Amino acid sequence: MSVDRSYSPYEVIRAYHDRGMMKWGTFATGELTEAQNTFEKEKKEDKVIQTLPHHLVLHLLNQSFSNQVQIKVKYQSKDKLTEIYGFVSEFIKNQVRIKSTDKIYLISIEQIINIS
Repeated sequence: MSVDRSYSPYEVIRAYHDRGMMKWGTFATGELTEAQNTFEKEKKEDKVIQTLPHHLVLHLLNQSFSNQVQIKVKYQSKDKLTEIYGFVSEFIKNQVRIKSTDKIYLISIEQIINIS
């Protein structure tokens, strides 16, 4: 659809071609990106991790130690949730030493949230 602009004394106005919806593309893309980021943030906040009871944590750590089975441990480290894979190698007081392929971790048993 073309608009007749022959009434205008200015060449720029007469030659102007409206790009239609193309001019709104960047606004729509920005809003879509912002909405997706907000959705992902809320999705992460909604994810509630069920904490295991203390006796079950100890039982699973002991099973991993005695059978030398690799486990995945989620634990609270400062303000973030950390996840590691490894083998339980030693119990030291109220801590457990877990050997992964690249590092050895010493984790307080109270910090452990989940084991699988």
